[in-house]
Amino acid sequence: MGRRTIRTTTRVPACALFLTAMWAARGEIVDRVAVIVKQTAITASAIEEQLRVAALLDKAPVDLGSAARRRMAERLIEQVLLRHEMEITRFAQPPDKDVDLALASLRKERPALAAEMAGYGVTESTLRRNLANQLATLRFIEMRFRPGSSVSDGEVDDYYREEFAPQFQKRSPGREVPPADDVRDDIEAILLQRKVDRALDQWLKEERSRAPVRFIEEAFQ
Repeated sequence: MGRRTIRTTTRVPACALFLTAMWAARGEIVDRVAVIVKQTAITASAIEEQLRVAALLDKAPVDLGSAARRRMAERLIEQVLLRHEMEITRFAQPPDKDVDLALASLRKERPALAAEMAGYGVTESTLRRNLANQLATLRFIEMRFRPGSSVSDGEVDDYYREEFAPQFQKRSPGREVPPADDVRDDIEAILLQRKVDRALDQWLKEERSRAPVRFIEEAFQ
């Protein structure tokens, strides 16, 4: 699972919903709370922001429908759980220079990025914050879930025989399949990443089962 982390949540007191309703009754513009996870609020505007950023990065149309907002809310719940673990372990945020490099790389790949951002309604500060949190989360996942993972020769051989060779022949009919030794490093990397992803998925499943989560249904209508 390609995990994308974006800090879009706000720590709120238990009376947050009451205060939101009170200010709404006074005619003030409020940011509706959509989900509460471990006393951390995910707001409606945070969900919309992440839908816009995801669409920008995927070069896809922005979908702000109810189903899309709920799917994004589920992703943000996972990000809250990861962020909580990062805070417990005092995991460091990436330095600004790393974020600068990530943004520069994106601009190089997409020369019209500024115009695209305007079209998607994404500011540079929002994009930078998203890139910073993506970097932090990817590094945390590597630190937290990769140690101890290893791949045996048998696993490499099985992957080569059952997946790599058939897929290569399907993509490149008539071409000779590269020897296993020539692609061993690539196969090991793939299998290691699968193990990291499985460990992450299992951890998220366990954390989600323990975490109090409340959806505010009105925010998704």
